[in-house]
Amino acid sequence: MTGTTQTNREWLEELHAKPWNLSLDRITELLRLLGDPQKKLRCIHVAGTNGKGSVCAMLSSILLKQGYKTGLYTSPHLKSFNERYQTNGKQITDQQIDQLLAKIKPFYTDQSYFEVSVALAFLFFEDVDFLVLETGLGGRFDATNVIIPLVSIITSISLDHTQLLGETVEEIAHEKAGIIKEGIPIVTSTEDGALSVIKSVAKKRQSKVITIAEKHYPDFDISLKGTFQKENAALAIAAIDVLKNQGYAVSSASVREGLQSTQWSGRFEFVENNVVVDCAHNPQALQTLKKEIVALKYEKVIAVVGMLMDKDTKAMMQILETFADFFIFTLPNSARSADPKVLAKTTDIPSQVVPDPRKALKLAKKLASPDDLIVVTGSIYMVGDILK
Repeated sequence: MTGTTQTNREWLEELHAKPWNLSLDRITELLRLLGDPQKKLRCIHVAGTNGKGSVCAMLSSILLKQGYKTGLYTSPHLKSFNERYQTNGKQITDQQIDQLLAKIKPFYTDQSYFEVSVALAFLFFEDVDFLVLETGLGGRFDATNVIIPLVSIITSISLDHTQLLGETVEEIAHEKAGIIKEGIPIVTSTEDGALSVIKSVAKKRQSKVITIAEKHYPDFDISLKGTFQKENAALAIAAIDVLKNQGYAVSSASVREGLQSTQWSGRFEFVENNVVVDCAHNPQALQTLKKEIVALKYEKVIAVVGMLMDKDTKAMMQILETFADFFIFTLPNSARSADPKVLAKTTDIPSQVVPDPRKALKLAKKLASPDDLIVVTGSIYMVGDILK
């Protein structure tokens, strides 16, 4: 940047241009130079296609209710980068980010934006009792996969990021199963082919597999809306059971209160009486969303939709067409956004194109009657634009 001093945050943002790296070498080297902060942490590691963030939020809430100092690292963020780093529910400050980036910068070689973000997490959470850690993409080569956790979790698996992770559910499961460590229990809600892959990897690593199909879903009240959250809660409870078996105290009251008070924005969240936002950004997540919406029995569904072009937009549109009566296509705030005009051409259902997400929602409200439901979906970035 000519004529001005570049801030640490601007430096980090510039790293977005660096490509994804099929290796843990760069992050491992950076962490070594920083004193391997990840080796001092007690982590719960969460991978999967859908539900990762909800499971992480539930676990964090339960551990917090038990009185543990709890770190929560998730990605991507909805509104601000600071959301990715929370201690006891409180986000990292701009000043803390700046100080930690200043510590990382002298040791930087050629790491990506995500790798630096993960290194920042390991430094920031140095004094927590537990760190609940969400993978970014995949598992095997994800920058978070440099830890030896207390327990690993793999949520449901479906086709997403196929250009990087594989064309079949089994291939994707193999990438996610990369988080399974020697002798460390793995909790999963996967089924069929994906579960077979996970069991095979776990066997080689002598890791016990705990499937929630073997457990009853909890009867506890869950603050997060949607019946699918019962599966996520079952995963969180199963992981807590593993911790208890390892000698960590967690009462059933903490589990109950933790699930009752979990906050996780943008997941089947009603932001107004007839406006629901959901971060569904792949076909499986949209099928789950469809089940919830059909059960609500609204007169008409107006869908405000923005997608990323590297997603399976064709399959996503086919699902959306089965429950939406009108589309308003818009442009999420991402360099990877799909052209809303192109999306509009993929459907015969009546639609309009409004590039600005907030104006798109405004139009939806104008068109909707009190008996209609407005659904904002298609991308995490899309929901973030609406919630900002």
